[in-house]
Amino acid sequence: MSDEAPLRIATAADAEAISALVLASAQHWIFPLCDVDGRAVLAASMGTEATRERLLAGHAYLVAEAEGRIVGVAALRLPAHLYNLFVDDRFQGRGIARRLWSGLRAHPLLKDAWPAQITVNASRHSVGVYLRLGFEAQGEEQTRGGIPSTPMLWRAPQA
Repeated sequence: MSDEAPLRIATAADAEAISALVLASAQHWIFPLCDVDGRAVLAASMGTEATRERLLAGHAYLVAEAEGRIVGVAALRLPAHLYNLFVDDRFQGRGIARRLWSGLRAHPLLKDAWPAQITVNASRHSVGVYLRLGFEAQGEEQTRGGIPSTPMLWRAPQA
């Protein structure tokens, strides 16, 4: 098996597979840090219908595929908030998150208007990944609605 997982633009037909990936990852890495209300809010926001609605609303989604299924997803809520960046646990450490992040630049919704700054609310587990991708923490971890996260910001390199 090659470590290369091809990337492609996601469609509304991918909503169920994206939701399954994101929920499985969140249940392992994020939900244990949340209170009951936070878990419920996250689960609802990561469900198939909510994902389908974001895809249809024009969020920029990119997926990575391997072994005939989606193993990674990145989603940017326009104009400049990284909404999802998840990679299946079995495929982590292969550069998929970095390729998804970089690949968003070529997304048709963004290629002519890549934002100068992008925000993300990083889970405790993902802070290190975002730091390696060039994001900077914008304060300490905070808990809102029972969901802990660290606000982070990426700035486009100066020309």
